Amino acid sequence: MYRFIIDIDLQPGTRDRILERAPEAQAATRAEPGCIAYDFFTCTDDPDRLVFIESWDDKAAHDFHMEQEHTKRFIAFHEQFHRVPLRFTELPG
Repeated sequence: MYRFIIDIDLQPGTRDRILERAPEAQAATRAEPGCIAYDFFTCTDDPDRLVFIESWDDKAAHDFHMEQEHTKRFIAFHEQFHRVPLRFTELPG
């Protein structure tokens, strides 16, 4: 299993713009082969921080996900609102 957490600190006031597009990206991703879980959350103590938690059968399934057009579009959209580079934390399998 390939699991990780991504923390994204956003420019103030941009969270809702990302969350408007999130359900479409989430539905498409959850339908991909090898996707076990694809969820995101807002922090209760920082409304400008999003946390993505993903679980995949293996790294190959995630690599496939990263090549999908819907993934590329969603990443390109939300990257413009990052305040600092995102933090990626791989979790034990």
